[in-house]
Amino acid sequence: MNRMKYKGYTDRMDFDTEDKIIVGRVLDIDDIITFHGTSIAEFEEALHAAVDSYIAACEQLGQAADKPARGRLPSI
Repeated sequence: MNRMKYKGYTDRMDFDTEDKIIVGRVLDIDDIITFHGTSIAEFEEALHAAVDSYIAACEQLGQAADKPARGRLPSI
């Protein structure tokens, strides 16, 4: 499975055959971040812009940006 990462966030890629675009969504966070592109380069630019916009919006709202789950459980 192909994935791109940016600033610790990982995406999921799906190809929309009807619209002929690559659709992406950031994984492992509660907030929803989606984006798309018509080429791999455009898709990667859209991922970077979406993550940067998300982080900036959280800062403007005075909220911490949701961080991706790391797949580790805390030790007790």
